[in-house]
Amino acid sequence: MEYANRDFTIRKLRRTTDFENLTFRIGGYTEHDQGRFYHLWKNGEVLSIQAEPYRRQGIDYSDERQCWSTKNFSSDKEAYFYLQEVLQTMLDTLQFGTENNWAHLVRQKDNTYSLVYTRKEFVRLKCPVWTKKVNLDDIEITRIVDCALWEGIHEGMEVDLFMGVHALWSRFVAAESLGHKLMNEAGLSHYTFKLIAHVYKSGMIIGVMCEPIIGRRVCPTDRAAVFAAVADIQRHGILLGSLFPHDILITREGVRFLNTSAVKYYKDHDQLAAKAETEHWAELAKTFGSRMTGPHTPLGSRTRDALSYVIPRLPSPGRPVYTTPELALMQFVWSVMTSQEYVRTDVLPLLRFRDQQRKGKSGITDDSKHGRRAKMGRKKLIAPLDCPESEDRFEELDQIVPAVDEPYNPKSRSSLRTPYERPNKKLLLPKDDE
Repeated sequence: MEYANRDFTIRKLRRTTDFENLTFRIGGYTEHDQGRFYHLWKNGEVLSIQAEPYRRQGIDYSDERQCWSTKNFSSDKEAYFYLQEVLQTMLDTLQFGTENNWAHLVRQKDNTYSLVYTRKEFVRLKCPVWTKKVNLDDIEITRIVDCALWEGIHEGMEVDLFMGVHALWSRFVAAESLGHKLMNEAGLSHYTFKLIAHVYKSGMIIGVMCEPIIGRRVCPTDRAAVFAAVADIQRHGILLGSLFPHDILITREGVRFLNTSAVKYYKDHDQLAAKAETEHWAELAKTFGSRMTGPHTPLGSRTRDALSYVIPRLPSPGRPVYTTPELALMQFVWSVMTSQEYVRTDVLPLLRFRDQQRKGKSGITDDSKHGRRAKMGRKKLIAPLDCPESEDRFEELDQIVPAVDEPYNPKSRSSLRTPYERPNKKLLLPKDDE
């Protein structure tokens, strides 16, 4: 769940909540020509919903400055989240687990909404399936970062999933399969995170499964090892095509490369060398140049915060009302993600709240003067939203405690521990003739 404790995973929710009735929003976006898209996940099943596009009057969508201005963009987000709240009222009637993986949200004449279900196939592989196929139902999903990056357990082994549940990412899934195949045929699979299987659901390929993407971020001291690995790959006729800093990881087995969807094979090595001048060596020169001040964050799911969150069910007379710490946190995340602050700004409120906790600041206000009471020997307690259960439940932001706790004596000299002290300044009033 977004910005929650890393231990707060789907695997834990299976044991602590009524998991079968939890609906996750795992992704979504807006396209001015095609519509508003919402990707939902419930107990292993995915349903994508497409709604009518939202176009503001008087806006030239060919002009990006008008289209993405702060004022106009906030109205787009308001329209997007309005329909997401409409879907919240329909959670009990959404059809998951059928052959239909897509639905169109249709507005009726009386301004109510209904769903029309259909089936869409997105992943169209560029080569035959060259690994084993695994049913999505046989994988225990433990974490969903977004609609493309999932984590799970298959046959007792942790795995990473690259899923194509909509048209945009499905092209990358197909290219990822071909890229791994080219690396494997060239005997270079040890430079990648091994592709284990193709994942299917209802007879359709919907993603690929590989070993966990775990490693250290690249830093300046890795220059020699990375250059040697790229040279070895190029000698085998392979052009990686994507050598940005976040595509390189250092593991115990050596250098590994991500984003194999850009891999190409060249029979003509002269042509490959010309391409490699810009796509290999020029990029590596930038990566390990003088501007490299620190390690770059890789694109793997295990280094990123989850962007998925639960859409809570609305109260019902026939449904018992109860709460747990997990449900309370879900309600909190939903309220923040649908708040006006999130809609009107580009800053994610939950991310800012978490960062304030890590910096030792209160998450209640942005006032710079807020928190001065810590200098008076008091302790601040912050809700433990981002600390493991094994650690202390509260974080102490100030360890300064007065050695002697004496009662206040108004006759003695005042100090900072006398909050009712009168100001020792005279109030000057202007005279009548001034």
